[in-house]
Amino acid sequence: MTTSPFSQHVRPLLSASIFAALLAYSPLGLAQPAEPPGPKAPTDAAPPGPTGAGAPTGTPPGDESAKVGAPVVPAAPVVDHLPTTVAPESVVAKTAAEKTKGAGGSFMDTRLTWTFGDDDVLHRTGATQPLSPLPNIGDRPGYRLFFDNLNSRFTGRENVSHLVMYRKMPGFIPNLDTEAALVLRFDMQELAANNQNVNRALNDAGSYLRIFYKTGEDVKAKKAYGVGLVFFPLDTDRFRLGYLYDISWGGTNATRNESIFPRLVGSSPGLKVQYDGPGFYFFGGFKTAQIVQPQTNLRPGATSGNEVEVVRVAETNYGFLGGAGADLGSALHADVGGGYFQQGRFEFPDMRPPPDTDRQAPRVFTYGGSGRLVFHKDMPTPQSIDFLLYRNDPNAPMQLFRPEVYKPGELAYSVAVEFTRLHQNLHDPDPGKSGASKIQPAHAAAIQGVIKIDYARIGLAAIYRDLPFVLRNVPSFVPFEALDTTTTKTQNEIFFAGSLDYYFEKLKLRPGIGGGVQLPATFSAESNVGNASADRTVVVRSQGNVSILPLGAKRKPIYQTRASLRWDLSDIFAAIGWVQMVHDPDATIVTRDPTEGTIGIRTFQSSTFFGFGMTLQARY
Repeated sequence: MTTSPFSQHVRPLLSASIFAALLAYSPLGLAQPAEPPGPKAPTDAAPPGPTGAGAPTGTPPGDESAKVGAPVVPAAPVVDHLPTTVAPESVVAKTAAEKTKGAGGSFMDTRLTWTFGDDDVLHRTGATQPLSPLPNIGDRPGYRLFFDNLNSRFTGRENVSHLVMYRKMPGFIPNLDTEAALVLRFDMQELAANNQNVNRALNDAGSYLRIFYKTGEDVKAKKAYGVGLVFFPLDTDRFRLGYLYDISWGGTNATRNESIFPRLVGSSPGLKVQYDGPGFYFFGGFKTAQIVQPQTNLRPGATSGNEVEVVRVAETNYGFLGGAGADLGSALHADVGGGYFQQGRFEFPDMRPPPDTDRQAPRVFTYGGSGRLVFHKDMPTPQSIDFLLYRNDPNAPMQLFRPEVYKPGELAYSVAVEFTRLHQNLHDPDPGKSGASKIQPAHAAAIQGVIKIDYARIGLAAIYRDLPFVLRNVPSFVPFEALDTTTTKTQNEIFFAGSLDYYFEKLKLRPGIGGGVQLPATFSAESNVGNASADRTVVVRSQGNVSILPLGAKRKPIYQTRASLRWDLSDIFAAIGWVQMVHDPDATIVTRDPTEGTIGIRTFQSSTFFGFGMTLQARY
């Protein structure tokens, strides 16, 4: 196949650019994703390292604080941090002269992961879906269990690096600070795939400009109070609503089906304004997006009432966000937030404006709110690192690899309860209401808790999502159309998960076990087969991940479990081994009708899968 001149030169240019950036910013410190321009994020809310129990993704299903953001390696669903304490002075050692020039500097945050294993040793390749080849090196979708990484976008097995070009300078106005960061994410796995898709291998990961005016401070706690303005020139995916990443909303990551703006063209820049006070904060902001939507115009020269031409253009749509939070005592914290997002215009024929009218089709939009209560003792208020800004400010340090701290005889816990309700303006499917729209509600809720006793940790989690919330970014099962409750039926998703691990300090070993049960969301409608009728059910695990069940079949609970062992080899290096078992009776495959011979029919595939793996990961 002939290679275009562009594809011949784009990869060498990209490689040269990366090499030049590394040479230009060789004195690199460790990445310190910092708190948003809101209340300072507790230092315990640092990104996780490979999990103590070796889970491919995540925190104990109840520990948001331990599992904030950066990728972690396969293990049980209890997160752990690599035992490295990075003192602020070791990241940026400043002389008095240097401080006058500003704080911070460029740095990198890198995760390199080597994984070997097989997610299904019981079946030959091609006998089940998703495909499971012979044991090999690399990541697999089958390694991820439904309770993994509830508070992060990452699976934990990425080979990824962030290059952050950061600078902070005092302003010419007293009490004013200015800072900026260009944050580039290098996905080495995408680069190694050699698919010529530079946008997936290199992308913006939250670049920003920030102005902060200090109105007061807590010297003892090293907290500054005041007004901060954050300008996102490229993208606002880190600026979201909700608190647990898995049920957050308002994001803009279209490549992961997490964009609140359907048919988004390019990215979505924005602005956030926040005031931080002693024990409280409140914020507001907006983002803009170019969405392809119809414009209806009379054809030039056409007689009034004749043909109309529908032209689709990328038009500006807006999203508005706001919220607040406060400590209601030493053990109780509350947050609340809400937003409104425009999502283009309807394209259904019955919703187009008639000829001789100078107007557009009605808007699609979503509005709603989220709230959270956190009860905690000797643990910080949890926050996902994927909502935070990358910073390298020694006056507001966040330690990237903060080790888990154990105190013999100590009892510490954190319990977070969260609820979200959305309202989406969608096309009304009722034939008797042609051209009408209706508001479809969507709901989600989560309870996460972690208890730490001596060197043991117990994690629990429960999540509820109805079908409209699972498909909130489509939106709905039929895009832009509300569910017809008279002819269809839906079932909501709910799952429970738990985990337990124990840390042997002298041996640097952490065995762990975790598991859960899930009832996935479903959509059912009546199908006619000959002279008979039967329900056809579709299991909706997530947007774009569905299983069509055989006629008349109903969903069944899914069980998943994992046991793992983690061994810390150094401050930056860990080895993890694990085995996992999945029982999924809702998985189906297309086979030929044994009686007819040519027609494809849906049948259940084997429901039990056994896998294993080992991972070596360095984080620095």
